[in-house]
Amino acid sequence: MATSSLRARLTTAGTALASVLALAGCAGSVGGDDASAGDSGDGFAYGASQEEVDAAIEGLDPVEIVFQASAASPNSEIATSNIAFAEEVERRSGGQIDVEVLYGHPIAGYDEVYDALVDGRVDISYTNPIYDPDLFDGFDALTSITSSLPESPMAGELVAIAALTETAWNSEEIMGDFEAEGLVPLVPVNPPGAYFSLCNEPGNSLPDWKGRQVRIGSTVHSDLVSAMGGTPVSLEYVETYEALQRKTIDCTMIVMSAALEAGYFDIAPNLQYTGGMALPRNFGAMLAGSKYQSLPTAYQQIIFDAWQVSHYEGLVRVPTDNMNAVKQARAAGGEVAPFGDDVLETIETNREDAMAKAVDGGLLGEDIDTELAETIEKWQGIVSELGYEDGGSLTEMEDWFDPETFDAKPFVDRLYAEVVSKHRPS
Repeated sequence: MATSSLRARLTTAGTALASVLALAGCAGSVGGDDASAGDSGDGFAYGASQEEVDAAIEGLDPVEIVFQASAASPNSEIATSNIAFAEEVERRSGGQIDVEVLYGHPIAGYDEVYDALVDGRVDISYTNPIYDPDLFDGFDALTSITSSLPESPMAGELVAIAALTETAWNSEEIMGDFEAEGLVPLVPVNPPGAYFSLCNEPGNSLPDWKGRQVRIGSTVHSDLVSAMGGTPVSLEYVETYEALQRKTIDCTMIVMSAALEAGYFDIAPNLQYTGGMALPRNFGAMLAGSKYQSLPTAYQQIIFDAWQVSHYEGLVRVPTDNMNAVKQARAAGGEVAPFGDDVLETIETNREDAMAKAVDGGLLGEDIDTELAETIEKWQGIVSELGYEDGGSLTEMEDWFDPETFDAKPFVDRLYAEVVSKHRPS
């Protein structure tokens, strides 16, 4: 079976890469109109039966695609969503599309992944466009306004993910930047959890933050840390643990999935959160390259659609990681506390400044402030309609949130039906 062969390759790849891992088109017709695709053939409708898919791919030559996953290891909990994607592609294609899953970016790191996608060394990869704001200035602008998103440990996360997803897909600037580099977005906003601050020492007020060395990953985080009295430090994710351990930096702003995977709570257990408007979020993207664009339309659609199944797994992790982060911080003797009022005022000023710059810059449209507010309001209604509701605060999640019963599928299905499916290859 395709699934069993995939698992065998994952195990082999994970063993071979162990030493490495120890070290981290236009919207509406993605990839479907590329001239290099030649006779791309007929596709199938979104939600088509397996019989209809089988008919669409009958007689097509088998292909293999190389996928650099977002997880650093096949043993990571993050890897479950990567594996779900690969298994769905192989299942839906009846084994005609073979997915080689690689972890830790062994073929092309973040500094060369875009070239590798274009020249065919890699076919699909998790990427971090925020590391290249000059190339992807629309993407950078989107990260800069993410503190306007709601922060709550479960329902607010869903609203934020949906609002970012819809905004990114509808942005001509973001889509155009990818297209200009010969890249195809499959997931332009890889579902991002909220950002928190982790520090070596407790202290949540501006006097505590004065002079702190803080690892940041985007321009908006740099501006915020400076406004809080700290010194922003640009470090690769893989270098952050050692820097915290040696206390060459004092804090990092980070999503909880990455903090848990890297074991940061052993050395920086003091967690701070806003409890209202969010800290700015960073997030990556899943992009495809030249080989994907040359595939028959039906193959492109199978690959594009498979991310929906991947997100069933991935979105369960977002609130689960928030809960587990609090547990680990407390177990390590850390302080789990909201930012002080003076820090919250600084975050709010930073949010207003970032939004004003985004509006003035026009990269996301002159009405991005209004559009984002309306999109957030829309998804707050949908999330509530679907029955997702926080049962308490972040620090109380153990009392009201159960990862075993949390079902992200209704939300993911609605997001794909309302937004993502409209951008399938055709």
